[in-house]
Order: sequence, then structure tokens, then C-alpha cells
Amino acid sequence: MASTADSGRQAETTIILGADGFLGRNFVRYFAEKGWPVHAVGRAAGDLSEWANVERIFKEAPPAGRILHLVTRQRTGQSQYDIQGELIAINARIHLNVLEAWRLHQPQAKLISTGSSCAFPEIDRAIVEADFQTGPMHPSVRGYGLAKQLLAVGSETYASQYGLSYLHLFLATVYGPKDHKAPDRTHFMTGMIDRAVHEMQAGASEFTVWGEPGTVRDLLYVDDQIEAILAADGAFANCMLNCSSNAPVTIDQSAHAVIEALGWKASITYPPGTFKGASYKSLDASRFLEATGWTPRISLVEGIEKTLLADYGLARG
Repeated sequence: MASTADSGRQAETTIILGADGFLGRNFVRYFAEKGWPVHAVGRAAGDLSEWANVERIFKEAPPAGRILHLVTRQRTGQSQYDIQGELIAINARIHLNVLEAWRLHQPQAKLISTGSSCAFPEIDRAIVEADFQTGPMHPSVRGYGLAKQLLAVGSETYASQYGLSYLHLFLATVYGPKDHKAPDRTHFMTGMIDRAVHEMQAGASEFTVWGEPGTVRDLLYVDDQIEAILAADGAFANCMLNCSSNAPVTIDQSAHAVIEALGWKASITYPPGTFKGASYKSLDASRFLEATGWTPRISLVEGIEKTLLADYGLARG
């Protein structure tokens, strides 16, 4: 497998924006375990939709080799649809502020920003990078997806005009311990695990799953996604790239993996009227995988078991 990056690269400071979010705090942990220098920027540093805060943060940070921009205002399910105007406005300000502060105060750093399949058109097949901006997004994610498009195009155009280096990565749905569990913020896998635990502990014989069994998504355990991002950083620059595993799963497969990890003998039901979203969202990551040789280390059931043990103290068997 290709190295994630050379030792000289990892000796450079990485600025992590969003260091107390789910992916950000796991990056901070991962870098600390490796002994790699980090300048972590969390909510206490200020609202990144305000230019004065962003400029101060970038001025005060040490010269960095890379910036991981993980900040976004996000909601999930129906709540994401209900506040699309807010999501456009806040996220656009955040992303434009970060781009300008990068240019002015950290131009030597490679900006690595994270995208989402939500930024692509609604397509009933695996999404390739060339599908970007070729059609309308799913109505439920237009606000969030449009802001992600702005970040991707902004990174590309800033790099082109000002001679900067960037990498915009479209990620899988990430899950793992200590993710948000509030209904309007949780990723679908985290929400599914949480509902399963509570239904099992309540003595239910049925597992109630939202959506439709054939809905397709990409899933990666958080440490696998971190290592995939680092592998992409070591092999690519100045492009938009799908960064996933080419192993999509259906909602039904995910639900069966959850009850298997729990050792729960339950049937699965799909009540009508729950939020569905796009029926197929999966990234074709062939370009990334062929260039890096990266493969995930954690299977779906194993990742769920790690999450159950860390968050609920539950171990199968």
C-alpha cells in the first residue's frame, strides 16, 4: 500500500479547522498518537462566519504545511431541508472567509477541504468526479450542497489565480464513537446504532429503521476515513477527488450489520412516512484507490462493535 505521506510532510504543522467536530477531534487524536504537530481550532476560537475571527485565527497560527478545513454548518434528514437558506448563507460566509485568510496569511499551506456526495447531481449509479455540476442536486440537500460546491470551486479558483495548493475531497458517510446523536445532526449510521440500542434495551423484538431498505450509501469508520484522506494528500494536489472505498451498502445491509454486532435477534421494519433522501449516493473512488493502493482496515460490523463498546459499554457475546 502507498504511504500516506512522507515523514517530512508529517513534521509540518497541520491547522485543523473544526477540531472539536466529529471528524476534527478524531484527526486531533490520530495526529497526537502519531506525534505529528497540530494547531487545533475549535468553536472557542470564534464563529468562522465572521471575517475578524477567521483573520485572527490564521494570523495567530504558526506557518503550516497544510490546513484541514472541516468546518460546516450541517443538519440531517428533514431538518436539513427546512433550513436550506440558513445553510447557504452561513456556510458560504465560512468558506469564503477561509479561502481569503488562506490566501493572505497561510499561502504556503495546502488547503484540504472536505466535500460531500450531496454536492453532486441526483444519479442512480456510482458518482465519478466528472459528474460535478452536471445537473440538479436532490431537493433535500440543495442548500448544503450548493455551499459545498462553492467551497470546491473556490478552492480550485483561488489556487489557480494565486498559485496555491489545494485538495477537495468528497467523502463517504463517516461513523464511529462519540458522533453527534441529536436527531437533527446525527449521520444515518450513528442514528441507526443509537435507535437499535435503545429499542433492544427496551425489550423490542423489532428494529425500526427509517427510510427504504434499498437506499444506497457509502460508509467508512472514522479512522479509515482519516487514513484515506492522508493517503489522498500524499498522492494528489490541485484537484477534486472522490475519497471512499468503492464498497457501497444498502440501508438494509447496514441494519442487519447493527443487529449482528449487537447480537440482537430482531426483525427489521421500515415504517412508511419517514424521511428518505436520495435513493442512491455512492462515490466511484477508482482514481483514488488505483493511485494509492489504500484499503479500509475496519469492516462494517467491526466498526459498529467499536462504536457500541465506546459509546454504550456494549460488547457482543
